Amino acid sequence: MKQHKDWTKIGFEGEWAQTLKKYLAKQQDEVPKGWLRSEDALRKMGYRCKHLGGAGNKLLNAMHRDGILIKKDFRIFDGSGRRVVAITHYKIANKV
Repeated sequence: MKQHKDWTKIGFEGEWAQTLKKYLAKQQDEVPKGWLRSEDALRKMGYRCKHLGGAGNKLLNAMHRDGILIKKDFRIFDGSGRRVVAITHYKIANKV
Protein backbone atom coordinates (compact mmCIF):
# COMPACT_ATOMS: atom_id res chain seq x y z
CA MET A 1 0.00 0.00 0.00
CA LYS A 2 1.26 3.48 -0.85
CA GLN A 3 2.33 5.63 2.10
CA HIS A 4 1.06 9.21 2.15
CA LYS A 5 3.33 12.00 3.35
CA ASP A 6 2.38 13.61 6.62
CA TRP A 7 3.12 17.28 5.91
CA THR A 8 2.78 18.26 9.57
CA LYS A 9 5.86 16.20 10.42
CA ILE A 10 7.92 17.37 7.44
CA GLY A 11 7.61 21.10 8.19
CA PHE A 12 8.88 23.95 6.05
CA GLU A 13 12.53 23.19 5.28
CA GLY A 14 14.65 24.90 2.68
CA GLU A 15 14.33 28.07 0.65
CA TRP A 16 11.45 26.87 -1.55
CA ALA A 17 9.40 25.69 1.41
CA GLN A 18 9.96 28.99 3.24
CA THR A 19 8.80 30.83 0.11
CA LEU A 20 5.61 28.75 0.13
CA LYS A 21 5.10 29.46 3.84
CA LYS A 22 5.42 33.23 3.31
CA TYR A 23 3.05 33.13 0.33
CA LEU A 24 0.41 31.16 2.24
CA ALA A 25 0.72 33.46 5.26
CA LYS A 26 -0.19 36.42 3.03
CA GLN A 27 -3.21 34.55 1.63
CA GLN A 28 -4.88 33.68 4.92
CA ASP A 29 -7.26 35.88 6.93
CA GLU A 30 -6.77 37.06 10.49
CA VAL A 31 -9.49 35.47 12.64
CA PRO A 32 -10.74 38.09 15.14
CA LYS A 33 -11.19 37.31 18.82
CA GLY A 34 -14.54 35.72 19.65
CA TRP A 35 -14.89 33.66 16.46
CA LEU A 36 -14.76 29.88 16.98
CA ARG A 37 -14.64 26.87 14.66
CA SER A 38 -17.71 24.65 14.80
CA GLU A 39 -16.03 21.98 16.98
CA ASP A 40 -14.81 24.61 19.45
CA ALA A 41 -18.20 26.34 19.56
CA LEU A 42 -19.95 23.06 20.33
CA ARG A 43 -17.37 22.21 22.98
CA LYS A 44 -17.94 25.61 24.65
CA MET A 45 -21.68 24.80 24.70
CA GLY A 46 -20.92 21.57 26.55
CA TYR A 47 -21.17 19.07 23.69
CA ARG A 48 -18.61 16.41 22.88
CA CYS A 49 -18.11 16.51 19.13
CA LYS A 50 -17.30 12.84 18.62
CA HIS A 51 -20.70 11.84 20.00
CA LEU A 52 -22.76 14.36 18.00
CA GLY A 53 -22.14 13.40 14.40
CA GLY A 54 -24.21 15.55 12.01
CA ALA A 55 -26.47 16.76 14.81
CA GLY A 56 -23.87 19.35 15.82
CA ASN A 57 -23.90 21.02 12.41
CA LYS A 58 -27.70 20.95 12.38
CA LEU A 59 -27.73 22.68 15.77
CA LEU A 60 -25.26 25.37 14.67
CA ASN A 61 -27.15 25.97 11.41
CA ALA A 62 -30.46 26.29 13.30
CA MET A 63 -28.92 28.75 15.76
CA HIS A 64 -27.53 30.75 12.81
CA ARG A 65 -30.90 30.71 11.04
CA ASP A 66 -32.65 31.98 14.20
CA GLY A 67 -30.15 34.84 14.57
CA ILE A 68 -28.39 33.59 17.71
CA LEU A 69 -25.06 32.95 15.96
CA ILE A 70 -23.21 34.82 13.23
CA LYS A 71 -21.54 32.59 10.64
CA LYS A 72 -18.52 33.58 8.52
CA ASP A 73 -15.88 31.77 6.47
CA PHE A 74 -12.26 32.71 7.10
CA ARG A 75 -9.43 31.64 4.80
CA ILE A 76 -6.85 29.88 6.97
CA PHE A 77 -4.38 26.99 6.77
CA ASP A 78 -5.95 23.55 6.68
CA GLY A 79 -4.61 20.70 8.81
CA SER A 80 -1.73 19.93 6.46
CA GLY A 81 -0.34 23.45 6.67
CA ARG A 82 0.17 23.47 2.90
CA ARG A 83 -3.14 24.94 1.66
CA VAL A 84 -5.33 27.89 2.51
CA VAL A 85 -9.01 26.94 2.65
CA ALA A 86 -12.24 28.60 3.81
CA ILE A 87 -13.20 27.31 7.26
CA THR A 88 -16.50 28.30 8.86
CA HIS A 89 -16.37 30.13 12.19
CA TYR A 90 -19.20 31.20 14.50
CA LYS A 91 -19.71 34.11 16.89
CA ILE A 92 -22.53 34.87 19.32
CA ALA A 93 -24.81 37.61 17.98
CA ASN A 94 -25.25 40.70 20.14
CA LYS A 95 -29.03 40.43 20.43
CA VAL A 96 -29.02 37.29 22.62
